[in-house]
Amino acid sequence: MAPEQTSRREESQSQQEIFLYQELLTCLQRETQALRQGQEDLLLKEAHHKERILHRLIELKNLDTSSREAPPSDPTRELLASLKRQAFAANARNRQLIEASLEVIQDFLSQFQPAGPGLYQSAGKVEAGPGGTFFQRRA
Repeated sequence: MAPEQTSRREESQSQQEIFLYQELLTCLQRETQALRQGQEDLLLKEAHHKERILHRLIELKNLDTSSREAPPSDPTRELLASLKRQAFAANARNRQLIEASLEVIQDFLSQFQPAGPGLYQSAGKVEAGPGGTFFQRRA
């Protein structure tokens, strides 16, 4: 293969990678909005879209390692590095939102768990359980 053709193919692969990372960033931004607005359907849709993008990136990387002879140019490499950092930051932000949401849900669900053993004191009085709701009954 002529060096000129190899260079064009490498540039094309780099441009595809840039496009995929830009698409991933857009997807992560939509995912953030879905998390903040509690839109489960959109969140699942974006997770599926993100998975397809990542599969395409993996395929491109596999093709890349088997055929590339020279690294992309400096501006292209810098742009890719910047996009990767942005994607990492957006994904970390979304992970924090998800973890915070799960913590709230777990706290809420823990209120419905039965109290553990040792609820009664030796004098026969009831001790309020941790995190549970204590109801007083009066006749």
